Amino acid sequence: MATSVIKPNQIDSNSMKCMQNKNEYSPSNSSPSQNENMLKEMEPNNSESNKAKLNPKFRGMIRSDTVETLNINVEDKSIEPEPIPPHLIVREPEEKELEEPKIETKIENKPKSPERSPASKSPSLKSTKSSSSGKSGKHKKKSSTSNDTDVERKNSLGLYNRDIKWSVATERGYEKGPNNSRKPIHNYMEDFHFPTLDDKNAAVHTHPVSGLPVYIWLLADGHGGHEAPQFFIKEMRTAMEDVVNFHDWNWEKKEECQLFERFIKDKYKEVDKKFCDMKTEQFKTWKAGDFKGEKPLDDGCTFIVNIIYKNMHINCNVGDSRTVLGKRENIKRTIFSHRENVWSQVFGSRDHAPELSDMAYHISQNGGIFLNQNGSKRIHGSIVSPQKRGTKPYSDLVGTRIYRAVNDNITDIGISNMRTLNMGATMGDLLFKIEPAVLSNEPDVTFNKLNANKDYLLVIASDGVWDYLKYDYSATQMNNNLLEFLGLSMSAWCQKKKAAEGGKVDKKNNLSEISPEILEDIAKVIVQRDYVKEVYCQGLDKFDDCTAFLVFIPAVNATSGKSNNL
Repeated sequence: MATSVIKPNQIDSNSMKCMQNKNEYSPSNSSPSQNENMLKEMEPNNSESNKAKLNPKFRGMIRSDTVETLNINVEDKSIEPEPIPPHLIVREPEEKELEEPKIETKIENKPKSPERSPASKSPSLKSTKSSSSGKSGKHKKKSSTSNDTDVERKNSLGLYNRDIKWSVATERGYEKGPNNSRKPIHNYMEDFHFPTLDDKNAAVHTHPVSGLPVYIWLLADGHGGHEAPQFFIKEMRTAMEDVVNFHDWNWEKKEECQLFERFIKDKYKEVDKKFCDMKTEQFKTWKAGDFKGEKPLDDGCTFIVNIIYKNMHINCNVGDSRTVLGKRENIKRTIFSHRENVWSQVFGSRDHAPELSDMAYHISQNGGIFLNQNGSKRIHGSIVSPQKRGTKPYSDLVGTRIYRAVNDNITDIGISNMRTLNMGATMGDLLFKIEPAVLSNEPDVTFNKLNANKDYLLVIASDGVWDYLKYDYSATQMNNNLLEFLGLSMSAWCQKKKAAEGGKVDKKNNLSEISPEILEDIAKVIVQRDYVKEVYCQGLDKFDDCTAFLVFIPAVNATSGKSNNL
């Protein structure tokens, strides 16, 4: 994806005045202190399901489209405090889970920051069970506690024994030409992800305290260039591992989930500030050299993180890349149904579009201007605080682009404001982070509890997948269509594999034969959008860069047959 560029002769002369104030750039507000004993209670997550995609006439339009005309009347607006964004939501499983061992944790000498070395400074895990004799000696008590903890850890390893398998596939964006030729739409691939297939084992590491596996997947979809997604993948990989390794998180405690969320949001802001500070210095140096030499690149990206630790899936999202978590349900076969199980969505991240209630308010209060696709100013109703409006999106802002007029800070840095963006939140994009920051960098953080008796499928993909799905349905229905297609594909591949090995075909669609190689083959099919008629729009001639992770999360001990959900 890429941003639109506005030609200088399209701007009103009033917007081109050069202002010489020497105010220094200060990106987002500094992160709050992390040494609080307990975080404040947070409001429930009021996130809505993702809306249906834009009008069909805009199908295939991507962020590299050039704005042709612009007619802007910039008005000064007072700045009000930023609204409180959607917060924590913990999704409970619908069915009773396997009973987990109750391990109470206590944090001793709590550090000030999650960045401390996990190997030497992670909080200690102590069992609260007493020895059989309350009058035993001090040495005997320590030995008993240690043994109890070892047993509990072994039980935990068995309880969370999900043989998770994953793969990923990518396709570079292109335009169709004569004789089925393809012309790349970017000089470089602007999607970046971690881990890659060359380093599959990097997806999982052992938690330094609990000894349990921690899975992490990262995806950045660049717009305007490839520097930002590369930077954020590199920096955020270490940052996310530090947060998870900081403590043996107990997801049953609300205050620990809140603390985890605070750490994640602080890391997003910290790394975004680091990138914008770096870009600020590049532009100032370029300006000091009389704008000679290679112009610095002002680009940004979406950024999503998906973590699985113990029985919890955590999604962190900025931008319009999307995560969908699907669950396989058993159904009774009837004369109207030939299948015994179906896949359906249990979670879908929201796309950070400008029309969302909290995004639109933040943009309008910080000087952002809403434009039509052709560059003319969008006529819309009043935009009020989310506390008054709730989460209802602004339908008259669907398909809008964001522009900001030049100000003293922009002039001081030497950056151009001749570009627009069609998102409500982003990482990087210096132009939109110069104070007052028009776009937010705060992620949605969502906790989804995994039922030990269920199979799950995690789909993590850039908008190169989601923007091309059939748009006759709501976002949830579109996601379900994709999940069903993937579920049927996995079952078919497993049947094919068994038949090739001379085994008996399993009519109940047991997925114990799923392998990373099968997931890779299916992922490669998904990124071929002009061939998969079951889920994608047809007849399009332009496709954006595309990346898709497929993560299969089987029921606990499903591969050994001890707790299969079928």
